[in-house]
Amino acid sequence: MGILSAIGKLFGMLMYFIYNTIGLHNYALSLVFFTIAYKLILLPLSIKQMKSAQLIQELQPELQRIQERYKHDREKLQEEQMKFYQEHNYNPASGCLPMLIQLPIIVALFYVIRMPMSYMLDIPARAVSHMALVSIQSGDLAFDNSRYNLDLRDPYGDDINDAYLQQAFKDLSGKDPYLEIKLLDVIARKEALVSENPYLSQEQKQILQDFDLKLFNFFNLGIKPTINPKEIAANPSVYLPALILLIIAIGTTFLTTLQLMPKQPESKGKGKDKKTANNGCANQSMLWMSPIMTLWIGLGTPSGLSFYWTLNNILSFGQQKLVNKFYRKDDKARKEDSNVAKVSNKRGKDS
Repeated sequence: MGILSAIGKLFGMLMYFIYNTIGLHNYALSLVFFTIAYKLILLPLSIKQMKSAQLIQELQPELQRIQERYKHDREKLQEEQMKFYQEHNYNPASGCLPMLIQLPIIVALFYVIRMPMSYMLDIPARAVSHMALVSIQSGDLAFDNSRYNLDLRDPYGDDINDAYLQQAFKDLSGKDPYLEIKLLDVIARKEALVSENPYLSQEQKQILQDFDLKLFNFFNLGIKPTINPKEIAANPSVYLPALILLIIAIGTTFLTTLQLMPKQPESKGKGKDKKTANNGCANQSMLWMSPIMTLWIGLGTPSGLSFYWTLNNILSFGQQKLVNKFYRKDDKARKEDSNVAKVSNKRGKDS
């Protein structure tokens, strides 16, 4: 978890740099530019994955002939398939690398979205815990300490020091992973929580007062989605937008995964004998597993992650379209060159 936290800190610094420059002090816009930067960094790997998906589509007819030929000899079938892959320089697992890289990125980004004050805005832990203690004492932040029995003191008491505030931050954020998100909501309602905080510099106070997690003043990217009808009905203006974002993320994940899957030619076999080639990560199971994972992760994380996921999917979709377009042009040129070479060779033999 230490490595992921360090990556999260690095992402937070990048997000804050974008936020202060091209992000125009807009959190949602900063997330858009962050996603574009991430896609550009992984572009070579993504292109390799897409070309791999195109190649396996071209190889499907011959692969199915091999499967039909050795359908009663599993060991020989695997041997012939591996030989075929090697002859065509295809690795079934090559399409998995961008997905494997994306997992730690999603977890690290989860840190940034869940704890923006610590990872992005670089607000001191003692200042965060002081705001939390004040909010708990005033009733603005709901925290059932009877469940945890933490050492929660008067934030303005004589026994408050840096060591206590640092420990209080660890205890409070450990018990409530969304502590900072909730505090930002309190800050939006009560500016005194920031202006009267003795552990914040004037610059840090201004940063917190200007910071807003909302997209179009409607989608709060700090809210965790829910599918509980009672929670949605109790506060539809908060939970309905979050659920809409999650549904969009799931839908775009399905479409992007579907786009990456090679089209299967008609198989002559029936029943148990009807098989398809090993497509690595671009297979039928991933078509359903990817949206299910998006739903599972999305329900346990703030909407900012669903927003990022949607942006990433939209960019991936467009990227795939462009790669397909240029790949088809290159493939057509290769076939034309091959035909020219065959004709030239034939003429040479005839003469």
